Amino acid sequence: MPQYMLRKIGKNDYTKVFLLCLLTSGMMFLPTLLMNKGLFSLVGDFNYQQIPFNILSNRAIKSGDIFWNWYTDLGSNFIGSYSFYTLGSPFFWLSLLFPPFAFPYVVAPLLMLKYCTAGLTAYAYIRRYVKDGRYAIIGALLYAFSGFSTVNLMFNHFHDVIALFPLLLFGLDRLVLNKKCGWFAAAVALNATLNFFFFTGEVVFLLLYFIVRFLAEDFKRYVRRLPAVLLEGVIGVGMAGVLLLPAVLFTLQNPRLDAFLYGPTALIFDGRRYLELLKAFFMPADIMPHQSAIYPSDFTSSGAWLPLFGPVAVFALLIGSKKSWMSRLFKVLVVMACVPLLNSLFYAFNASYYARWLYMPVLIMALMTAVVLEKREAYPCSRALLVTSVVTGLLAGFLLFYPWSESQKSAVLQMDLFLFYLCSTAAGLTTAYYLLIRFRNARRWMLFTTIGVVLFSGGLGFFNIASIHSIYPWQSPQAIEDTVVKTGQEVKRVLPDREDYRISISDNGWNLPMVSQTPTVNSFTSMVNGSIFQFYESIGSPRDVKTIIPEDYYGLKPLLSVGYAVQTQPRAKQKPYASFFNGTNTIYIYKNPDALPVGFTYDYYLTESRFDHIADQYKHLVLLKAAVLPDGEVNRVRNRMLPLPESQIFTFEKNDYRKDLEARQKEASRSFHHDARGFTSEIDVDANKFAFFSVPYDKGWSATVNGRAVQIINSDGFMMVPVYEGKNIIRFNYHTPGLTAGIFLSLVSGSGFIVWIFRRRLFKRKMIRKRRLPQQSLFRT
Repeated sequence: MPQYMLRKIGKNDYTKVFLLCLLTSGMMFLPTLLMNKGLFSLVGDFNYQQIPFNILSNRAIKSGDIFWNWYTDLGSNFIGSYSFYTLGSPFFWLSLLFPPFAFPYVVAPLLMLKYCTAGLTAYAYIRRYVKDGRYAIIGALLYAFSGFSTVNLMFNHFHDVIALFPLLLFGLDRLVLNKKCGWFAAAVALNATLNFFFFTGEVVFLLLYFIVRFLAEDFKRYVRRLPAVLLEGVIGVGMAGVLLLPAVLFTLQNPRLDAFLYGPTALIFDGRRYLELLKAFFMPADIMPHQSAIYPSDFTSSGAWLPLFGPVAVFALLIGSKKSWMSRLFKVLVVMACVPLLNSLFYAFNASYYARWLYMPVLIMALMTAVVLEKREAYPCSRALLVTSVVTGLLAGFLLFYPWSESQKSAVLQMDLFLFYLCSTAAGLTTAYYLLIRFRNARRWMLFTTIGVVLFSGGLGFFNIASIHSIYPWQSPQAIEDTVVKTGQEVKRVLPDREDYRISISDNGWNLPMVSQTPTVNSFTSMVNGSIFQFYESIGSPRDVKTIIPEDYYGLKPLLSVGYAVQTQPRAKQKPYASFFNGTNTIYIYKNPDALPVGFTYDYYLTESRFDHIADQYKHLVLLKAAVLPDGEVNRVRNRMLPLPESQIFTFEKNDYRKDLEARQKEASRSFHHDARGFTSEIDVDANKFAFFSVPYDKGWSATVNGRAVQIINSDGFMMVPVYEGKNIIRFNYHTPGLTAGIFLSLVSGSGFIVWIFRRRLFKRKMIRKRRLPQQSLFRT
């Protein structure tokens, strides 16, 4: 029996896909894992975002600290901040089987699992369109290990989206073509939960897919399936509501969404972007922060090359089957990629250019390749190979030899890398020639093709990983383990066991506090509360993806309760509070004698309109004198605070700075404690006034003072509450906006999903009962 089962499993195509993907991803990751004793790192965002994000999320989930997170910038909504990176991913939840600090050891096996999952889901979709499942296996490998996957290795969470996206098309096809209900709704729920931002682009793609794939082919037939598609789509989105709704409400605060394309910029890119797009389709994926040509670094995720074959089979289908829905859809997607406004549809009309939706056309390209490979004799592969070779040659020649500027002889920036990718492209075209033309009827054609795809996929992936480690030796796996993980643990150990201060970070440890569990003023993440953006915009230092306090703005450090500075460089003539060697660097910790505890009072206020007219270089000092209030809130504070006199606004001498510090310190928090649901502060004051807390304002906060509910005022992105003469016990409680409504929506939609799936059985039972009722009543009489 076991032998029979093993043979049956061995013959199963899904097993073959999984094992081939495991083998290929093993070629990519195992050499570096063996060399680094299981540790894995890459560069930049992977090291300083993905590793800290996952450590923090792992610890937060296990401790129940899932509402307000104190270790993300100045503090932020946990669900909103990490729904984009970790919380919706089944791979993240799998990582919870391991301790938080084990993530650098776990991440590579998880990436391998993501590649295997991408292969399995792509196979499930492609299998419908080929008669022989072996060609679907080839297509699945091409999708899983495409240039998009390789170039985005640095973004660990992108691979979650790549892995599960094919389920959307698989479910839609089953619903429309086979009338199999539930698959599409489940796929929508899974992908909407996985990553809400990518899902918005996937909705656009699904709309295009339905129009081009179905309505354009047979409108009368397929329009009848539209109500079922819409219903399952709505049910699926509803089931994702528990995470989707809080995430969307949180992200709408982010000012990065406000950018828009105007005028000619909506219609055409500059020439470099078109060259980069050509390179993305015709050449292997580059290293994102160390590009070989055109851009020195490019974080737009431009990569779409299919291992070995490139776009050869795609051109073959475009030439040989112009009326195919795949040809139509691919042409539409190419147009959308080339027009800025249409490209921005996949990113809510955001003006920033990204190619982070290219995994969608890559799946269609993999499908087209599988279809052509199965019927290679029926398609003009020779012409397609010629077109691909000519375009590749022209592109390479232009980049290599055409003057890029008066001072730059060509567009090639890293000649060794570019020549390697060019040689890999040429090797792929040569191999494609033998497989598609010269030996297309060879006896072991499938075996040679599979080996070729595996070698190209695994080999190029390994090359990029090895190149990153060679180019960035200071970000080696052991160095990142020392700098991020070990340093975080040691910082937590040596700092005082209090909660009324924050730390600042210099050098490369942008997200170190996420590991050390220490409140901070620094972070390297786009996903923070909108009020944080509001504050930095108001002081003339707009925040983008990093929070960096300008050195000249020294008044911000006491305002934001910066008690200690952690850095890798010693300060001249200043003794550190503590220092230690982390295995790679010496870490120095310096105490800030001017630090104020979180929570203090103000006697004066300044309106936002008046604050805006103060020169930016003085605003950090003005904030130590008075609280900044919206103009419409003045009446609420009139009996407790006074407007800051004009004579005091422009007093910026050192003595004035000291007086302001003493005034804030006089009535500051005697104790400050934060927990999973909020924070508690005790402040003694000499008269009725307002207490200020440098905790980001959020609609999820509620507050009580001495047990009495009070209203919170948004003070330049932070929070103020009224306090009363004498002792005040101030309690702030946080509840994630949209969470309760999201849970209710998920429960209702989940119930609707069950009814929808089993509706026929339910109605059938009712019909049977109705038929039996007359017989039963007649028998009783």
